[in-house]
Amino acid sequence: MKYIKAFSLFLSFLLIFSSCEENGIFFPSYENNANFQATFDGETFLTTDVNFTLEGEDLFVNAVDATTNESFTLRIDTYDLGVFSFEGLNNVATYAEDKANSSDVWTTFSETSSRGTIEITNIDYVYNTISGNFNFIGRNSISGSSKAFLSGSFNEVPKGDFPIGNESFTAKINGVEYDEISLFGNLVTIGNNKLITIDANKSATETISITVPYNVLVGEYNFGSFAAQTYPTAQYTVNGLTYEADGKITILSHNTTTNDIVATFEFTASSTSSTEVFSITEGQLNLSY
Repeated sequence: MKYIKAFSLFLSFLLIFSSCEENGIFFPSYENNANFQATFDGETFLTTDVNFTLEGEDLFVNAVDATTNESFTLRIDTYDLGVFSFEGLNNVATYAEDKANSSDVWTTFSETSSRGTIEITNIDYVYNTISGNFNFIGRNSISGSSKAFLSGSFNEVPKGDFPIGNESFTAKINGVEYDEISLFGNLVTIGNNKLITIDANKSATETISITVPYNVLVGEYNFGSFAAQTYPTAQYTVNGLTYEADGKITILSHNTTTNDIVATFEFTASSTSSTEVFSITEGQLNLSY
């Protein structure tokens, strides 16, 4: 027993002398080595731009590769060690990739049987990090295709107050918060128009899309018609049906050098194919394209 105590005392001294001092208090030195990776389509996605966030008991692991506009979001309804199945509405794995004119999303959202698992192997309450592994098969509801994401892992992922990145998109639909899981802004050419397209995806089947001219100035604008190419335009897509916007967007700032745009918006969304009308209010966006 005395050998164990002596060894513990030795470790304590090591910890103290390897610590940094702040206001007379020693704190253990720590260098974060966070990473997130997964293998799919014969290639490996790897990023260090990863954190985890908490909303009540819900745990979100958020990973982004800004160079390719790819992102992963892993969500489970408990903050605890263990193995959890991806199925239903509460435990969801999602991968999103951004192409020139659209974003593609593969997700387990709303699946009625398991499409994979996530295991939380370590929660470090001292340094506020988590580690684990995962795998899942995501389905793209638009194309009907599936992707298998294998050998997924995340290590020493730090806690953040917000998902990684400085971009944000918020809105309410019929008074209910719209929680987007992926946000993309792109500079594209459609016909003879050079445009900024913004897609905020809540799931593979639910998206708010906004399109504005690439040189739009600060000011208030009414939404026009996407079919008639009278921009800016906005659309709300849910369950395969697109609803056109009647409302306005206010550009608060737009830097065409750094490609940053900040705006607020609100509109009602309707379709000739449905009697449903959606009210989108308190819309705000801040992103780079």
